[in-house]
Amino acid sequence: MTNALVQLNDVRCTRGGFNLHIPEWTVRPGEVVGLVGPNGVGKTTLMRILAGIDPADSGQVSVLGMDPTEDFVTVRSRCAFMSDEQPVFTMRIAKLLRFISGYYPTWDDSHADELLARFDLDPRANTSTLSRGQGTRLRLLIAMAFRPDLLILDEPGTGLDLAGRRELLKSVVEVAGSGERSVIISSHQLGDVERICDRLLVLNDGQVLRDGTAEELIADGQSLEDAMFGWGAA
Repeated sequence: MTNALVQLNDVRCTRGGFNLHIPEWTVRPGEVVGLVGPNGVGKTTLMRILAGIDPADSGQVSVLGMDPTEDFVTVRSRCAFMSDEQPVFTMRIAKLLRFISGYYPTWDDSHADELLARFDLDPRANTSTLSRGQGTRLRLLIAMAFRPDLLILDEPGTGLDLAGRRELLKSVVEVAGSGERSVIISSHQLGDVERICDRLLVLNDGQVLRDGTAEELIADGQSLEDAMFGWGAA
């Protein structure tokens, strides 16, 4: 599919005794896709493959029409990956943002300022003094400020209070709202995933258990958590 932002075909990856296999998966512009499943089923491995951090052992991986490993710099100039484990340089937030902005041709200073206000971050604060939740919000800001075509979020709600999660969800919906950009989000906050995701990819033991729209997969009157229990993926 020519307009797909992500296209995977028969992708396999082995890490120790763990095997991940994605027979086929497509993410189209304008979609918010929830990547869900128990711990250790391959969600982070898949996201790292999409971001070009780790290569797949076999199969075809296309992100924005390119191989994310071979075309890492080009892909990452248009695709953001955010994990709560990412290190952040020790310096004032304002200085950090100026430093990082030089790596992204599409960096939007006005959008960064909007996100600073939305996430209640003081640009004068030193990153070494931030709480865990503030550090999470800063990583989200960095991932969003250059307006990526594809935003990949690995457990972005970690450390966020309810107000922080609401602002996160609002930002995610805005990213995909234009119909041209997409978000892939992995989170154990299943209620959040259910509220914002158009599609779901459910993994269990490195295998695809379900792939489809939330409307197709979750019955009327059923929650995502209930559905996952029924699929054996809770």
